Amino acid sequence: MNIRQKITPEDMRERIISVAEEHFRRIGYAKTAVADIAAALGMSPANVYRFFPSKSAINNAICQRILVEVGQLIAGIAARDLPSPDKLKAFFVELHQYYRATLINEHRLHDMVEVAMAENWPAIDAHCQAMVMELAGIIGEGVDNGSFRKVDPAEFAQAAFEASAKILHPTLIAQGLNCPHGKPGDLGQQDDQVERITALILAALRP
Repeated sequence: MNIRQKITPEDMRERIISVAEEHFRRIGYAKTAVADIAAALGMSPANVYRFFPSKSAINNAICQRILVEVGQLIAGIAARDLPSPDKLKAFFVELHQYYRATLINEHRLHDMVEVAMAENWPAIDAHCQAMVMELAGIIGEGVDNGSFRKVDPAEFAQAAFEASAKILHPTLIAQGLNCPHGKPGDLGQQDDQVERITALILAALRP
């Protein structure tokens, strides 16, 4: 006798998220409807809404999944056996490079992230708070070992994060590259901006 394996609600949520993300990558955020996701899963839109109350809720879950990768990058930088100034520089340089690569190579996903930022979804807020916390950890480490002057790590990290928006905010990076549809612009100019902003922050922390 064949016994059909029961799919748990969590498994179904993961299926919906995976299919939705595939659609975002292939045809884009704006062109994907809940009906498209439901059809790919062989179910009705009403059944999708049993697990997610809205399309925004699905998008929010996808953003959380994607941003995990960014969080792992940041945690990896913070854990490196490097002098604190080098860690701080890597934080800004490598995050900028990650976001820039996403804009150029995965611009359909960027469209979704841009909408998420415009709508101020909880996933984006949590992501920004996590970045500031990791940055504060690097700064606090530098204060403790004498690499940086004595500052409040949390306050300085928040100010540095806000000051670096031009090189970390996906929308501002896209505007700087003049690539709203994933077409690369002047990469060298943005590299210079990253260097200047990072140098300014390091100078402000110099003992």
